[in-house]
Amino acid sequence: MRNANPDIIPMIKEKTLNLLMEKNPEAIGMRDIAKACGITATTIYHYYTDKDGLFQAIGLDCLLELNRRIINEVQKHQETREQILSAIGTFRDWSFENPRRALLIMQGIKSTENASPNVIEQFYTCNRTGENLLKKAVAEGRAVSENPRLDVGVLVSGVWGCIESVLLKKSDVEYWENGRQFTDHLISIWMKTIFKE
Repeated sequence: MRNANPDIIPMIKEKTLNLLMEKNPEAIGMRDIAKACGITATTIYHYYTDKDGLFQAIGLDCLLELNRRIINEVQKHQETREQILSAIGTFRDWSFENPRRALLIMQGIKSTENASPNVIEQFYTCNRTGENLLKKAVAEGRAVSENPRLDVGVLVSGVWGCIESVLLKKSDVEYWENGRQFTDHLISIWMKTIFKE
């Protein structure tokens, strides 16, 4: 691979994300991406071995952006319990504000299962933020968790399941326009299980 051109990679990602906002990943080929970018497919292959790698890079960018937003919101609160609620709420709100992007990241983009453990770990950046907050709450004696990583993973999966069912209109009709109420109920159950007060 040639050295990365600092201007071309962001452009490739931006144009590809625009395509992903309109079409499902399997409906997009490297030639479609190249055409949108005004470059050849061969040029893209200098930076990405295949379209799945490109899509995964975009997905990771989105997760890192989400994690920055989570951290910014968490820092507005002093108490760990409120920080955790803020982190969960930020994930939920971001997903409802960016439904197409959230669906792509959580289910539409092929998993990085063949990547190195270090690369795979990067995709769990939001989970690790939550895990660290829960460990802090446990250390303070405010929460109970024998396995913070597992408890946060279950929470994220559960909240995402609620979000997905609202976005795909698989929840009861009354929640299609009120996903916050639907997800708040699950979050409340989890918080009562983990926090002592």
